[in-house]
Amino acid sequence: MDHSQNRGQGKEKWGKNKEELLERGFELFQRGSYQAALLYFDDALELDPNNSQIWDLRGVTLSHLGLMDEAQESFEVALDIKPDNAQAWSNLGILYASQGRFEEAVNSFDHSLDLEKANDEVWNNKGSALFGLKKYKEACDSFTKATGINPHNAPAWAGKGSAHNFLEEYPEAIAALERFIYLASSTLSPQVEEAWALLLELKMKTAGQNKEDSLKREK
Repeated sequence: MDHSQNRGQGKEKWGKNKEELLERGFELFQRGSYQAALLYFDDALELDPNNSQIWDLRGVTLSHLGLMDEAQESFEVALDIKPDNAQAWSNLGILYASQGRFEEAVNSFDHSLDLEKANDEVWNNKGSALFGLKKYKEACDSFTKATGINPHNAPAWAGKGSAHNFLEEYPEAIAALERFIYLASSTLSPQVEEAWALLLELKMKTAGQNKEDSLKREK
C-alpha cells in the first residue's frame, strides 16, 4: 500500500536528503529532543513514505512524547508496509504493555519472536507482560530464555527472580536476584534497592525454613 497520501508529496526540505534527515533526527532523539526529532522523521517519510523502519522509528518517538494513539498508528503502518518487521512488532508490544494491555503485548512479542527467536530483549519484555498477567511460570520461562541468550541481561535476571519468588521457588529466586544485583549494582537504581530488600527477605525466610526442617529431623 502506498502511504504517500499520509505524508505529502515527498520533496526535500532545507536542501537535505533522506539520510541527512534521519541522521539529524537520530541525533535529536538520542538527546531527548523528541518533538524536534519527530519533524525530521516526518520529513524523511515525505521522501520515502513506504519505509517501514522510519514509520517504526516515528512510533517510538511518539511513544516518548506520550502520544500513544498516534504511536500505535505508526507501528501499524510500519507493519502494514512490512509485516515481517520484527522490531515494529516488538515496539508495538512495548506500547501495549505500557498501557496494561498485556494479552495484546504478548501476542505482539510472539510475532516478533517468530521472526527473530534469539532476541533476548523481546523475551524479557514478553516475560514482563506475562508477569503482568500473573502467569508466573510462563513469565519465568521467558526470562530464562532471555538470560540463556544473553547472560548479561540484568532486567531479565530481576524478572526471573521475581517470578521464582511468586512461584515460591526461593533458592532459585535468590540466585537470580544475586545475579541481577551483581550486573546492575553500579547503577544504584531503585530496582537494585528493591532487589536487595527482597533478597534479604528471602534469605531470612529460607533460613527460618531450614531451621524448622532441622528441628523436625532432630525429633
